[in-house]
Amino acid sequence: MHAVDKIKPYPAASAPLPLAVDLDGTLVATDTLHEGLVAALMHAPTSVPSLLRSLPQGRAAFKRRVSRQMPADATSLPVRQNFLDWLRVEHAAGRELHLVTAADQSIADAVAAHVGLFRSATGSDGTRNLRSEEKAQFLQNAFPGGFAYAGDSHQDLPVFAAAQDIVLVNASPSTAAAARAINPRIIAEFPPQADRLRTWIGALRIHQWSKNVLVLVPLALGHKLGDPTAIIHSLLGMLLLGLAASGTYLLNDLSDLVSDRAHRTKRFRAIAAGRIAPLHALAAAIGLIVLALVLPLLFRPMLTVAILGYCSLSLLYSGVLKRIALIDTLTIAALFTIRLSLGVELADVPYSPWLIAFAGFFFFSLALAKRHCGLMEARAAGGTAVARRGWEVEDWPLTLGFGAAAGIGALQIIILYVADDALPSRMYEHPAWLYVAPGAVAVWLMRIWLRAHRRLLRDDPVVFALRDPWSWAIGSVVVVAIVLAL
Repeated sequence: MHAVDKIKPYPAASAPLPLAVDLDGTLVATDTLHEGLVAALMHAPTSVPSLLRSLPQGRAAFKRRVSRQMPADATSLPVRQNFLDWLRVEHAAGRELHLVTAADQSIADAVAAHVGLFRSATGSDGTRNLRSEEKAQFLQNAFPGGFAYAGDSHQDLPVFAAAQDIVLVNASPSTAAAARAINPRIIAEFPPQADRLRTWIGALRIHQWSKNVLVLVPLALGHKLGDPTAIIHSLLGMLLLGLAASGTYLLNDLSDLVSDRAHRTKRFRAIAAGRIAPLHALAAAIGLIVLALVLPLLFRPMLTVAILGYCSLSLLYSGVLKRIALIDTLTIAALFTIRLSLGVELADVPYSPWLIAFAGFFFFSLALAKRHCGLMEARAAGGTAVARRGWEVEDWPLTLGFGAAAGIGALQIIILYVADDALPSRMYEHPAWLYVAPGAVAVWLMRIWLRAHRRLLRDDPVVFALRDPWSWAIGSVVVVAIVLAL
């Protein structure tokens, strides 16, 4: 019988019992309705009002409208592999498998056809919402001789009660305890495996907050390390910028959900792999960004404007600008320079055209170094372009040339600052020590570019520097030189 045929009554005397399998949260580690809603919000926001207008017609009608507006790609949904392997064993042993889900019938059909194990697939039909008591009644009518059921949520408890045997898949401790109290005949159990705290930390990219240390640079260069107010404001700015950045990372992951699942490594990201529900990620993203925009109003309103600009540029980069050669690296340089500008504002020091000009050239060089490494990797692999970017492999001489030139420009700005500003300012007792800084920065930049050309620059250069002992050693030389100059 075809995988998407409707269920026919099962003979009462047959053994083993047919197994009805839930879809959302059980066979796949996500909720297809939630994914459709988020996809509509991210990629077709004008369709949302029409989707909402179908709500008064009932949940089943709403699911049908969403599934038609944003059809799920069954081939990319994150399947629970350990459970699927167990189903294959059961199927090979002669057990009949039936997909019975509250998702729309079109999604049930697509998943059943893709998996290829189910004798039938039944979902909500636009009128009947096949969940909870409705699903239990349906299965009792379809299998008068009894059935087994695999589910995951609290909504499945009435079905567990009606089933002869049950399978718990990724059930929470409370749901598992309630299911055992209702029906102790558990033939298999697949408990949750992910550490939720670690999962969220990874999704929020907490490690990327290290880039925000740039906010503290104006605090040090402006000689404000003894000002408690400036220190507190700068630290709060670092935290709020991190929250905003984490919110944009979540939005980017939601926007790139389908493409991430087709990627060799990005498919393991928390949202793409189904370890974080799409609606939960969307709510967290909105909450983090709103918090980062509202809190500065209590102590530095201009910070709200700056963070809003940062979030807007970051999202524009992820959506459009990262696909345009050169514009992508210029945007990355701008995002880093914004961090320094925030530090100037929070430390309440005068804006230095030297610092902003240096930052622009310096971070443009670093962004090109990262892109150059990607082009060299693609060239070594025999490719012709970098996926989802505007660069072609044969552009590597441009990234090398522009990047080296930008680095030299940054070094020239440091030298000019020392000669034309620092020396005449009389802020330093022994200003000649400041000439150590451009030399140390030159050594560090040459090392970065050497690693990029040899395809060894795997991380963002700033993140790499914060983990690299040699970078810390070179940075210490600069700090010592500044202290000796003072």
